Amino acid sequence: MNNSSLVLIFSSVGHAFMHMFAAFYFVIILSIEIEWNLSYDELIKLWSLGALLVGLGAIPFGWLSDRWSRSSMMVIMFLGMGISSVLCGLSSSVVGLFFGLSILGLACSIYHPVGIAWVVNSSKKKGKALGINGIFGGIGIGSGAFIAGFLLKFFTWNMTFIIPGLISIVIGFILSLLIFFNKISFANIKNEFTVEKSSTNNLIIISLIMLCAMFGLGLTFQIMQTSLPKVFDIRLDEYSTFKIGSTIGIIYFLSGLMTFIGGILADKFSLKKIYIIGLAGQVPCYLAIAYFSGLPLIFVCLAAAIFNSSILPAENILLSKFTPEKHHGLIYGCKFIIVFCSGPLAVFAVAQIYQMTLEFTNLFLISSLIMFLIFFLAIFLPYKDNNLKISN
Repeated sequence: MNNSSLVLIFSSVGHAFMHMFAAFYFVIILSIEIEWNLSYDELIKLWSLGALLVGLGAIPFGWLSDRWSRSSMMVIMFLGMGISSVLCGLSSSVVGLFFGLSILGLACSIYHPVGIAWVVNSSKKKGKALGINGIFGGIGIGSGAFIAGFLLKFFTWNMTFIIPGLISIVIGFILSLLIFFNKISFANIKNEFTVEKSSTNNLIIISLIMLCAMFGLGLTFQIMQTSLPKVFDIRLDEYSTFKIGSTIGIIYFLSGLMTFIGGILADKFSLKKIYIIGLAGQVPCYLAIAYFSGLPLIFVCLAAAIFNSSILPAENILLSKFTPEKHHGLIYGCKFIIVFCSGPLAVFAVAQIYQMTLEFTNLFLISSLIMFLIFFLAIFLPYKDNNLKISN
């Protein structure tokens, strides 16, 4: 097995684990609020600093991986996520759980600036590789809910943190051994990749539009991921924690498959059209989530997740085409600090709106409005064709 194949395997596993660890607390919380007799809004706020660190850690970790070793940074990520998850499981107080979740968020921040750059610079068919990698991101988001629901059915919430944590530690050791025996390169791989040139004015326009789009996509994604278990708990009659977790797992698994389709399309068709269609499709989805319940609610949540996931390969390729390889970790760090720093805002919005209304209707009306504004802005991207030639 060549280096690029092993990179794709471990990057994909890392993508799955990162999203799993960032998502499964939202299901575990349903058990903790009963055992600790604390309200949902109090417990969800414990993830606020962790959600912030998922974003804040992206730039320094991306910068470090550019100058040191992306593969070794991935080892640190697996070990960090595993150890912090075990600490969460061993917590017996709000302070201990807050500390464990915060360190978990910091460890999770390593993946996107490091793992995406790792894949881009080791693959020839970048859209396809990012699509495969994206599938595992969807699996991770979905498995976070599913695994949490499954483990809670048979174990305590403490073991629901500890078991995945131990598995992550083992994977980290396996990856370190492969690097030690030169099966995976310690040094960053150089890849021939054309960097597009354009005028300063056009780059400024692209940057502003992409910044707004990435922030909006990140915010609405975080809102949906954070609130969905509680939304289902309220609106799906007689759904157990396990069934809620399983349903969310299926939603994000199917959306992950669409990331692969989106990657293939990104290698062949207009990136701007793919991006705009994906943004526009989310507008009616969030509007429907605001009011639907029962089976229709599940279907519109699936549609929203599919549209969100399908445009990610196009977005990542677009960013890499305008950035030298030696700065890819840094540019993806900038992207994901924007995306994941929206996390605390999402957690705050979820907690406040639930506290005031005991529902989430207004939350998803806001999400629909955000997606409409982003869609409108994306229309003005100064873009000509799929080769990313910028208009003069």
